[in-house]
Amino acid sequence: MSDDPALESLKRKIKEAQKPPDKENKPETSAAKYFNVGVELVSGVLVGVGVGLFIDWMFGTSPWGLISLFILGASAGMLNVYRVLTKKEDTDG
Repeated sequence: MSDDPALESLKRKIKEAQKPPDKENKPETSAAKYFNVGVELVSGVLVGVGVGLFIDWMFGTSPWGLISLFILGASAGMLNVYRVLTKKEDTDG
């Protein structure tokens, strides 16, 4: 039963599938990197504003929830931008 070519082919395919993938990923282009930076900054601000508006609506604290969470969201966005721009490349070589 071990000389069945279909079984041997299946075993070989399973072994190949279990191997870790090669790191042939193309490096990120600068345009993609800076687009990601913009998205990180805007998303932090939008989440802060959204949660601030929700808190103002729930508790009637207008405009303090919006102001404080806008500042917090902008800070989080800037921290994300800093992390993206200072991320060191993985050098496993």
